[in-house]
Amino acid sequence: MAEKLELLHTEISSLSNQRYKLFFLLPATTNQQKLINDLNREGIPTLNIGLYLSEQLRLVPSDKRPFDVAKWLRKAINDQKHNVVCIHNIEYLFDPELKQNPIKLLEAQSGNTVLLVIWPGKAENGVLYYATPEHPEYYQNTEYSNSIMFY
Repeated sequence: MAEKLELLHTEISSLSNQRYKLFFLLPATTNQQKLINDLNREGIPTLNIGLYLSEQLRLVPSDKRPFDVAKWLRKAINDQKHNVVCIHNIEYLFDPELKQNPIKLLEAQSGNTVLLVIWPGKAENGVLYYATPEHPEYYQNTEYSNSIMFY
């Protein structure tokens, strides 16, 4: 476990000079809650972004929600007042109602903050997947093949 945390700190340091400071964690050998606990012990704040956004957007008319997602996501991250933040439970970002490209949205928020994202899907051969091809929320991304760590 200590080896993984050491490797993660190395990755965080290397991201500091990147334009987009986005890194994906896939809980492979541990469960998500243990990963969150490990990050918290390391002083890295964690945000349940699905819960936060659903609370903020519940009073917004559904046709206006796509326009407010980035604003609330930015506020949640900035409120942490930390240069590294982990977000988890991001499934709501894939909801067709929000009309978002989750990776592009997260990229835009990672300019000043290293964002660790606990990915709810899988990764194979450097490709991130969410859902299955026949599912309306299906998503795949190949741009972050070097920014994936199985934890």
